[in-house]
Amino acid sequence: MNDQSAEIRTVPITRDLLEPCWQLRLRALKDHPEAFGQPYDEAAALTPAEIQQTFDTFWTFEGNQVFVALTADGSVVGMTGVAGWNRARMRHRMDIWGVYVAPEYRGQGIADRLLDAAISHARGIEGVLQLHLQVVSSNLAALRSYERAGFARWGRMPRADIIDGQALDNDFMVLMLDATGDGMETNPEGTMS
Repeated sequence: MNDQSAEIRTVPITRDLLEPCWQLRLRALKDHPEAFGQPYDEAAALTPAEIQQTFDTFWTFEGNQVFVALTADGSVVGMTGVAGWNRARMRHRMDIWGVYVAPEYRGQGIADRLLDAAISHARGIEGVLQLHLQVVSSNLAALRSYERAGFARWGRMPRADIIDGQALDNDFMVLMLDATGDGMETNPEGTMS
């Protein structure tokens, strides 16, 4: 572990960070296929033009944003994204996706800082009332990180993914950004009631 947490900056992605961010994403998909919806082979096959299109039409499109954790020397060591919905009836919510910190930088609160940046971004968008995410039910470290950020579990999808014959359940989590959360409360098990 590299204990350089004080030197880590969390910034919105820019075009000059796209290539190192994409390389980190490929590493994440390859090393932890259970944690991401996009298969490594699919992402690795994208052309530079398709990667640029992903940046323009999803990563930084209409309120969507990717946040990057950078070391003092500018190395990309973590990232996450937050994306909204175009449908009028769904514009009140956004999704957190792709949370990843390189293993050698874990345990320093970098994921928490990335989540804080994504949450702050969502709070700044008019009309956004809640954030959603999905996480593999067995990923206890990620679940703890999301719970520290204020997310609560509200459901589970059995066999959300099947990778190499292994079925993986996903927990659904939500963070209510408005004061009341529309009456939803977290019970002692960390789920919504």
